[in-house]
Amino acid sequence: MSSPRFYCATCQAGAEKALKAEVLAEYPGLRFAFSRPGFVTFKEDPAEGPALALSSSVFTRLWAEVVDQTRDPAAFPALLARVPAGAVVHAFDRDRFVPGDEPESYAFDEKISALEGVRDFLAAHPRPATLAPGDEAYDLVWVDDFHVFLARHRHGAKQLPNPGNLPLLALPPSAPSRAWLKLEEAILRFRPVVQSGWVALEIGCAPGGATTALLDRGFSVVGIDPQYMSEAVAANPKFRHLRKPARYATAEDLAGVNPDWIVMDMSIPPKDALGELSHVIGLLRELHGKKLAIRRGFLTLKLNDWKYASEIPSYIKQLGRIGFEDLRPVQLAGNRQEFFAFSGKFRV
Repeated sequence: MSSPRFYCATCQAGAEKALKAEVLAEYPGLRFAFSRPGFVTFKEDPAEGPALALSSSVFTRLWAEVVDQTRDPAAFPALLARVPAGAVVHAFDRDRFVPGDEPESYAFDEKISALEGVRDFLAAHPRPATLAPGDEAYDLVWVDDFHVFLARHRHGAKQLPNPGNLPLLALPPSAPSRAWLKLEEAILRFRPVVQSGWVALEIGCAPGGATTALLDRGFSVVGIDPQYMSEAVAANPKFRHLRKPARYATAEDLAGVNPDWIVMDMSIPPKDALGELSHVIGLLRELHGKKLAIRRGFLTLKLNDWKYASEIPSYIKQLGRIGFEDLRPVQLAGNRQEFFAFSGKFRV
């Protein structure tokens, strides 16, 4: 009789229930085993064949097969010894804070890095700058004091080559909000072509975090939002502000605007956001017809209640009806109680 196999999954703190739902929807035979904020484990019993791979996920940031774990500091060296010589090792902490709520001194790997022997161990396993899809990496995950998991995963094409599948980004002083982090992370993950001189239409732009990222990359930006922008963004000659809710935008407001990118991030329920997005896209279609230039969509939808997580498939279908194609939904590390959908193609 085969032994059971365990898996661990990481996510944003607070998204554990949504993570469990998507994992069990794909593998209903798995059993939930153990969780902490940002960290969930599952049991496969009996375990037959190769380790299970998670084919589709929004909230599961990293999926890995558990190798071992320990709650005993004296057993920690033996845990490290289970990593083969020459293996790629990623060491990181589970999420302990909702993004944006971290204390000023926070570092994502501060707990695991402080454990005795970890720095020397990582120095003996230098991490490559890139990983190819299918490459194996070992994950050393701090869960609690003292509880450490050792797992291994196969690198996926949509993953970053960083520990915990996390972006190495810091909010610059010039950015007036965390929306800068979300847009820059999306560019890192999905690697769209970025060309200076393009136009972005940003629905829900205030106070200007994502706008700042776009302007810094050479875009001209038209923003729609009833709230005020930061002074620096408002003064930029490549930015124009339509200070009104998107649902009140008119064809006259958008005359001469034929955007390459659509960026959306509004603090309203998802169905309302999709309605306003549909209204704006309808105006652009009236203005430009087959000459509409939209190439990519960067679309954030708030989950004002976690119950909306189960409705994500319907939101994706609605985005498809609006015209966005090649849709890839994910909860970015920079997202709070929301999710992001990248659209790699638009249907004119």
